[in-house]
Amino acid sequence: MSTSIITKMERRGNMSTLCKFSVLRYIPNETREEFINIGLVFHCPSEGFIDFRYTSNFSRVKKFDDEVDIEFLKLVLMGVENEFTQGTDHGPSLKHISDENFLEKNTNFYSNQLQFSNTRMIRSNNPLRDFENLFKTYVYFDAKKNKRISEQEVKTIMNRVLKKSISTNKVSKNYTIDVGSEDITLDFSYESKENLRKKYIKTLSFDYSPKKTKMATQVAKEWAWNFSKIEQINNNSQIKNDLLTVVYFNKPDKNIEIALNILGENSKLFSANNEDKIKEFADEILEDVKE
Repeated sequence: MSTSIITKMERRGNMSTLCKFSVLRYIPNETREEFINIGLVFHCPSEGFIDFRYTSNFSRVKKFDDEVDIEFLKLVLMGVENEFTQGTDHGPSLKHISDENFLEKNTNFYSNQLQFSNTRMIRSNNPLRDFENLFKTYVYFDAKKNKRISEQEVKTIMNRVLKKSISTNKVSKNYTIDVGSEDITLDFSYESKENLRKKYIKTLSFDYSPKKTKMATQVAKEWAWNFSKIEQINNNSQIKNDLLTVVYFNKPDKNIEIALNILGENSKLFSANNEDKIKEFADEILEDVKE
């Protein structure tokens, strides 16, 4: 395929495909028949696509059941995620997820405190968008007002879009460059299909409170120094590389603008002020990845 499965789905236009989903519920006590939705798995057999996402708002789960062991629950959910994620050690193969009854076969044995709802079907001409909307609908309490997006969350959003290319080794995560005195780790790397240049990507978040935006300039200076070291290596190499920085921030101020200017001197800058912009940047990477 010339691009990932994700990109193919986004180009389907008005062509609808049959998808299925199931909601993961946390049930403290089956006798009381009370539960809280904490995750959702989404499956499109004809596209060979499956994804699972779970809540990040564990304080709400704690309020629902004050006796829950949150750390243990997180470990269990990570295991569930692996079971429904391609490219992981215990994840399904393409053959498995081409089975129309894959969800029914693999969710019905969950019991006790974690149970999946009955599988439901949906006709979709945009599976990624519908997966996002279904998650917001059923695991609704994850949406927080004024929620800050950290650097790790920027990477998580990128991972979500790039997942198929990462699993086929077209995009590398946590790429380390030896600059002599130290190793510098960048978040993603890939080879461009247009000019065959290697591209390195660093993700940052300047989503600070107004009183802490001076931190942005300090972070920018540190990475500008790292970028200059990488450029020195690049200048001595026959294979030329490009540095890209994706920076999330909510509202720019003087400190953030200074930080962006610093980063722009040594790398190509992509600014994002919402999650869709981050996904847009990741989509551009998918378009540029060498086949």
